Amino acid sequence: MDMDPDKRPTAFEIIQRLDETESTDYSVSSGHAPPLWQPGDEESDSSDVDASELERTPSNDILPSDEEPTSADTTGETSTQEHNMCAVVSKLSGSAELSSLDFLERITDGFSYERIVGKDSLDADYHKAFVYEGNISGRTMVAVKRLIGAKIPVAKFTRDAEQFMSLDHKNIVKLLGYCHDESRGHKLVHLKGKPPQDFKGAPEQLLCYEYMHNGSLREYLIGHGSREVDWHMCYKLIKGTCEGLRYLHEGCGDRPILHLNLSPSNVLLDENKVPRITGFDFSKLIGEKNTKSVNAQIKGPLAYLPPDFFHSKGTDLKYLATVDIYSLGLMILDIATHQGIKGNHDILIKTVENNWRQDSQIATLYGSLEDKFQAQVKMCIDIGLHCVKSMPGDRPTAGEIIRWLDKGSKPVPGQRP
Repeated sequence: MDMDPDKRPTAFEIIQRLDETESTDYSVSSGHAPPLWQPGDEESDSSDVDASELERTPSNDILPSDEEPTSADTTGETSTQEHNMCAVVSKLSGSAELSSLDFLERITDGFSYERIVGKDSLDADYHKAFVYEGNISGRTMVAVKRLIGAKIPVAKFTRDAEQFMSLDHKNIVKLLGYCHDESRGHKLVHLKGKPPQDFKGAPEQLLCYEYMHNGSLREYLIGHGSREVDWHMCYKLIKGTCEGLRYLHEGCGDRPILHLNLSPSNVLLDENKVPRITGFDFSKLIGEKNTKSVNAQIKGPLAYLPPDFFHSKGTDLKYLATVDIYSLGLMILDIATHQGIKGNHDILIKTVENNWRQDSQIATLYGSLEDKFQAQVKMCIDIGLHCVKSMPGDRPTAGEIIRWLDKGSKPVPGQRP
């Protein structure tokens, strides 16, 4: 009932907010943990509308895990049990078992719908994936991402998967192995309350990632709501995400890895709540041009992508890097102010510009902060505003952002033109 018509939400945005509330309440009332491995490209970040009933997978088909998240102790150190899990995961990395379809089928109970903990859904017809819990020795160790209907040539799939396995950074979810198998000639996909879908002639293509036990950044932000939050944790999330994106853009050799759908759903938290970027595999596997084409056809907004992305021509890598930076900027503003993305980005941006440089507003969210930490909050807000500038060429690089964070100051004001 806002007096300004432009600030009233659309019906689509209202439904998104209600779905988020239902999802949170369900997790609390059922005593179950929320889905523990949330890949991106889902829920608020993309459309779940499919072309046919057989392809449709509403959110209530995705069951949460029965296993409670593993958490770090109060000292921030991992427990002996967590060290043992890390040792098992280390042994699994690159092992022949993770390239075996029979093994992956066994640890996911035959790709049971009850093991689905996340999904990718970018296109109405194909380019989809489900993510399954992979249990080894009675513990959830890996997240098995199963591509559904994606038509990726085996040579490209293998080449890209090998590149993903070579990535080694504390703020990137580690790929442990992959599988391409054409021996069965078809692929069965089990969904709740429906007969299995049979994809004739489709190879099995699977990616096996480390399992993140503390959910997604999106869940973390929703869970805190308007309560007083810990700025030091927020800064850890901001800087870790920035460092992960810098690695993808600048630490992967001659050709950067572009995410093109960076969002809080695509940032997972490990056992120590260290942010780890995931979901970048999709744009790489289907190609930047196809990713842009698929995104442009989606009915409904992709919450963290800039408006210019849908009107740009070509797939210039330098420009596409600014798309990720814009998404990162919105995430920084979201984390720093806990305002959330409610449709039109300009509403959040103008609210931040007008209100969030005031000490009183910062104190309302974070309580009493020392002057140096208040300055840190303001610096992050300035950086976020710089990232979402209207002109792509005016946005900073990920490397520049890290240098500003390390230095503790930013040389230019964050106002948009």
